[in-house]
Amino acid sequence: MTDVKNIRFDAFLGIPYAKPPVGSLRFKNPIPVGALTVEYNAIESKAACLQRSLLEAERPVVGNEDCLYLNVYRPKANGSELPVMVYIHGGGFFSGSADPQLYGPERLLATQQALLVTIQYRLGVFGFLSTGDEVVPGNAGMHDQVLALKWVQRHIRSFGGDPGRVTIFGESAGGASVQLHLISPLSRGLFQRAVIMSGSAIATWSLPIDDPLALARRQAQLVGVSEANELTSSELVDVLQHIEGRVLAASATHLRTWFEHPIIIYRPVPESSAVPESERFLPQDPRKLWTEGSYADVPLMFGTVPNDGAIASLPLIHNATLRQEFNDGLADLLPVVFAVNSTPEVMDQIKSRYFPDAPAGQWLTEQNSQQLTKLFNDVLVKYPVVKSLLQYAANETGCRETTLYSFEFTGRHSFSSLYAHQANVSHGVVHQDELIYLFRMAAVFADFPEGAPENEVADMWTQFFVTFASGSPLATTAGACGEDNIKTVAFVNAGASNEAPIELTRGVGVSSELQEMVRFWDRIYDSSYVAYH
Repeated sequence: MTDVKNIRFDAFLGIPYAKPPVGSLRFKNPIPVGALTVEYNAIESKAACLQRSLLEAERPVVGNEDCLYLNVYRPKANGSELPVMVYIHGGGFFSGSADPQLYGPERLLATQQALLVTIQYRLGVFGFLSTGDEVVPGNAGMHDQVLALKWVQRHIRSFGGDPGRVTIFGESAGGASVQLHLISPLSRGLFQRAVIMSGSAIATWSLPIDDPLALARRQAQLVGVSEANELTSSELVDVLQHIEGRVLAASATHLRTWFEHPIIIYRPVPESSAVPESERFLPQDPRKLWTEGSYADVPLMFGTVPNDGAIASLPLIHNATLRQEFNDGLADLLPVVFAVNSTPEVMDQIKSRYFPDAPAGQWLTEQNSQQLTKLFNDVLVKYPVVKSLLQYAANETGCRETTLYSFEFTGRHSFSSLYAHQANVSHGVVHQDELIYLFRMAAVFADFPEGAPENEVADMWTQFFVTFASGSPLATTAGACGEDNIKTVAFVNAGASNEAPIELTRGVGVSSELQEMVRFWDRIYDSSYVAYH
């Protein structure tokens, strides 16, 4: 393969790291693949894990249950062991893959300063079904990720990588996964640096549901198991292991209450105390563990984009029927969409902050639609990300390097065209847009023209990540601990259009505006959090 500068690099695709999780291994923790006894042909990527995406109009079921593979990319000119960057894809724990047509290595490999590993893990019901006990403790998809990281530790030196300089990074649910690896005792020592991109383990969409066994029974009823409520955990799992995989994948979307909400049904959960402690990926609620400082003490970078919430707001904004349903059913939908109790006090506070001029029963209009994006942005991404960062800074004992970035460059491509199903309409920088400059996404967007400013942005953006992974400081620290040690970096357009080059602004500490937003939602959730069932 050749990178974006037409320099050749090595690609090893579809390397197995676990046995196929099929049959009696469905829902179970992964088993390491045995030693390969014959020459392995690593020239083709493997199918995605079985899934049904919400972003595609027809929502087809795609993928395969036999999907636990990873890809390794390395520069050819490699005289010494290089840092290793392991990417964990997002997709709400229900979609995504390591497909090089989606997460192409051509941009990162052009730096010739790091190896890239992209991994696949089980999704949705296959990766996150739980019976709440030792039968299926849950988190199979997270155990997949741990096993992939162990594979990197064992084998990456053979590819020219340094197992002592591994950075894990991920976006959205991939970012939440990174935070969970920081928390999990099973991931200790498997990486030395981490980047959490537009996602969080303490966001409402990634927090544990309160009754995973009840969800498993509802799932079984959806696929025709009428006696699901009378079965024991073992009997229930045995039945579900014999249901055709594509039927399970197709049915899971019907577990949602309204439209696409709750956005994520199957999530990581604390594992039962009946499971040996040494085998538990997540021993307790991630909020508790993160607040207590029970996580790996490593250099850490967090980041967001201005309109992360657009992934959830744009489908509503551009659908008059859904807008009206949202307005008509506010009291019922706020718990579903934002996991808050819709008491009059809570509703008044949210309306006053985000829809101050709207009529009481008509919060959302075509004229104030951007406020819905701001609301989704704060609740789903900015609040949990900044709160996690502030807690990390407050708990740190060794004044570790901590960075907060904001990627604000508006280019010619945007994922908003998928979210709103509209071409050539700008919605700013939305969820996943920063990935366009980190990876080559040939399956979604055309390459930038030669000489386009986006190429300059991609060069700076990839170098920013590689610099962090290499251990070099991204900015001068203030020399203090806690919040004063947080470095902030913003990537913004230098002019009014995408014809202008990028500009970097650097600072120290979290803005008063972000801190005030965190305090607002702390007050809301301290009094009104609703657990999803």
